Amino acid sequence: MAGSYVPRLLTGAPSGDTDAYLLWKAGDVQVFYPAKLRVRPDEDRIRIRLRGFLFMRWLELEGARAIVYAPADDPA
Repeated sequence: MAGSYVPRLLTGAPSGDTDAYLLWKAGDVQVFYPAKLRVRPDEDRIRIRLRGFLFMRWLELEGARAIVYAPADDPA
């Protein structure tokens, strides 16, 4: 099945094979991201922000382009 998806944020290290991801570190924070992650044409960078309201907290991802998924052609 082909299509595209918007990258999402999850807490914790990726389960399984972390070799499928690139790693960026800032102090004690580690960010794993797919190699296909790109900046949207109308943005200059990708930003991750911590947002909150009252006692709730969440992360927001801004400036990332949707990732296209197209499975390899299967001649069989």
